Amino acid sequence: MEALLTDGNLTLLGGILGAIWTVAKSGEWFTRRRTARMDMAVQALEAGVEQTYRTYVRAIKEARADGKLTDRERRQARLLARESALAFGRTQGIDVLQALGKEYIDLWITRLVNRQKLGE
Repeated sequence: MEALLTDGNLTLLGGILGAIWTVAKSGEWFTRRRTARMDMAVQALEAGVEQTYRTYVRAIKEARADGKLTDRERRQARLLARESALAFGRTQGIDVLQALGKEYIDLWITRLVNRQKLGE
């Protein structure tokens, strides 16, 4: 047992485990899993944007002659969409912020809102 715990053997074991991890991460299985998780996160975000539109944005747009939201209302709508997406993702077992990137979540929301505007 003591022979296994020498510095040389521990270094060798660490190198082997690192190589296995590198092969596993670069493998097709890992890529498919990561892509599937990202797709589910985008779907959760789309659901959050859609729900916010139906429950918050549509009512404001219909109540105004010009059909436009104020800057404050737009910020609130994006916050509601984010919270809704995070909640929906949790029900699906997905951490939306981790899958899409915490620093990029607002860009994803903007992209989905713009796509929805073009589809209307």
